[in-house]
Amino acid sequence: MSVPPDVVALLTHKKAQYCHSADSNQWEVFEKVFLPEATFIFVDAKDEVINVDREWSFPSREDFVAYFSNSFKVQQTIHLVGPGEFEQLSPDEIKVTWSVIYHCGPRDSETEGHGTGGGHYHEVWKKRDGDWFMASMRMKRLYWRT
Repeated sequence: MSVPPDVVALLTHKKAQYCHSADSNQWEVFEKVFLPEATFIFVDAKDEVINVDREWSFPSREDFVAYFSNSFKVQQTIHLVGPGEFEQLSPDEIKVTWSVIYHCGPRDSETEGHGTGGGHYHEVWKKRDGDWFMASMRMKRLYWRT
C-alpha cells in the first residue's frame, strides 16, 4: 500500500528533527518524535547488539534519552540521512528504512578519537491521536571506521 505524500513529508520532517535534536542535545524534542514506549536497538553488520558501556538496546524513549544525553555531553555527532523507503502496513502503521552516515568524536579534540559510521535505520511509525510517532527503531551499522 502506498503512503500518502503528506505523510511521507511529515515522517521525513520528524526524522530530521530526531537527527538535529540528537546532534544538538535537544532531548525534549524527542517527545514530538517517539512514543514513550518506543524501542531502540543498534546492531552491527553481523546483527550483534553494539555494546559501548552497555548493550545498545533500549526499552523506552526515557531509557534511550538517559543514556545518550549523558554520552553526548562529551561526544559531538552529526547524522546525515538519505531518502526513506516507505511501506504502509495498515492505516495507522508505516515501516520506513533510511540510509545514514554519521560522524562522531570527542568535543574536546579536533584530531583524536573521531569515527565515521553508516548503515540503515529500520523503523515502524504509528499514528496516535491524529499524529505520527516512531514506535521502534533498529539501526544496523554496516560501516564503522575510526
